[in-house]
Amino acid sequence: MIKIIFTRHGETLWNIEGRVQGAMDSPLTPKGVLQARKLGQRLQGEGITRIYSSDLPRAQATADEIRQELSLQEVMIHPSLRELSFGEWEGKSWWELRKLHPELFTIWDKGPHQIQIPGGETMWEVTDRAWHFIQELPRLHAGETLCIVTHGMTLQLIVKKALGIPVEQWEDVPWQHNTAVNIFEFYDDGHIKPLVLADHSHLDDEIKPASGFTTKNKPE
Repeated sequence: MIKIIFTRHGETLWNIEGRVQGAMDSPLTPKGVLQARKLGQRLQGEGITRIYSSDLPRAQATADEIRQELSLQEVMIHPSLRELSFGEWEGKSWWELRKLHPELFTIWDKGPHQIQIPGGETMWEVTDRAWHFIQELPRLHAGETLCIVTHGMTLQLIVKKALGIPVEQWEDVPWQHNTAVNIFEFYDDGHIKPLVLADHSHLDDEIKPASGFTTKNKPE
């Protein structure tokens, strides 16, 4: 058996500006750094032996704050954990995109999987690349507890896959706020047991994420 703790990076500048990040990046805000430190403190009793991170800087910065809190030596980087590529939307304001493409976002709000963003990845492509990597971890790190730092949409898709929920179903999984915690046990017979889902109770009131964000506005 292996236990994996999946989380999302801390708040970034583009998160608060409402810009599409995807494969592009923006730095953690001071609040985002504090969120990452609080997460690290929360995870101190979990027996984490390794931390994996997306190769994007915002995830690496979050993982490094966790690493320092846990007194671990390194963060292991893997590109399979990076955020869904939003193609031509990256760097643009979500609100401006909504104004420019109201008919597109009418569909997006009903199910973002139905939209192929120009130059971007599909939800299925992201699920496949992330899950292929995760399936290797029980073999590589049997008996260990891992922490994986990734991104909003990628994390949402990973959690769906672990729960056996199709990409098309969006209402059955809670949104993954910044530094949300998800804990799963992966057993040798293929069984996956969820222990915690999308929890951010480690965040004090002053550094809690803004309420109400869903796939309808800022997923990355």
